[in-house]
Amino acid sequence: MAQAQRSEPRKTPKQKRSQETVSRILDAAARLLDEQGYTATTTNHVAELAGVSIGSLYQYFPNKDALLVALAERHLTEAASDMEERLAELRERPPRLPEVVRSLVGLAVELNESSRLHAILWHECPRTPALRERIDAFFDVITNEVTFHLRRTQPGCDNAELRARLLVAATDAAVHQVVLDIPQGQDRDAAVAQLVHLVTSSVEA
Repeated sequence: MAQAQRSEPRKTPKQKRSQETVSRILDAAARLLDEQGYTATTTNHVAELAGVSIGSLYQYFPNKDALLVALAERHLTEAASDMEERLAELRERPPRLPEVVRSLVGLAVELNESSRLHAILWHECPRTPALRERIDAFFDVITNEVTFHLRRTQPGCDNAELRARLLVAATDAAVHQVVLDIPQGQDRDAAVAQLVHLVTSSVEA
């Protein structure tokens, strides 16, 4: 718990100039992590690329892990916005279940596409209490929508909410631990298709 607290950003910028400084710092951190990896990236390198002093960086981020937490939070904000749009589309034109699964799996791959950055966020980022709360809330939204579509396409489906929660968790793990490790192209597309087939088959069985 103590380590998680040390990994949290020091303060939230309120003025426009401070917000722009933090944005530059995070952009620089994202670029360096994506290009060099976690170990090779240092706070000094980030400050230099962002064009700020190391003291200015430490005003907001006490260490490299705090940068990871802030990047993860920014990623969740962007992902939540994109996911909200996709879920609204699926409600407007309620498709068959395989199309729902294909659409959500495809979006999950798109949202996490990166040579290194998102893999680093997945494996290296400390799960602070605040970040864990946001992740859980994000998954709850997706689970609720999958539950809705299960009940819509399969009237009388037993334990729809539990099934949805298991499907979301299993799919997320498969995307992060298998699919994203496959280079873009036909092999990646085939892996996504296979994942969609496995998910829909498990529901329809």
